[in-house]
Amino acid sequence: MIIIHALFKVKPEQREGFLVETKPLIAGSKGEEGNISYNLFEDVSNPNTFIVVEEWKNEEAVKIHNQEPHFRAFGEKSGEFLLEPMKVTTYRGEEVK
Repeated sequence: MIIIHALFKVKPEQREGFLVETKPLIAGSKGEEGNISYNLFEDVSNPNTFIVVEEWKNEEAVKIHNQEPHFRAFGEKSGEFLLEPMKVTTYRGEEVK
């Protein structure tokens, strides 16, 4: 399993635009084969700081995801919403049962 955390520090005046643009990204990503989960969370201590937490079946699923139109469209627009470049951390893991 591949887990990705993408951290976004959003300009306060761009908050609503950012949230609108994440909707097709999240919906499209959740529908992809190989996606386990894909969710957006806001930091309760730091307004306008968001994290997308993604879980993928394997690296191949991530590679395919990175070529999808909804992912590429968000990537092209995301810079206008952000105070600084997003920070992405990738983990490899297994579900503990």
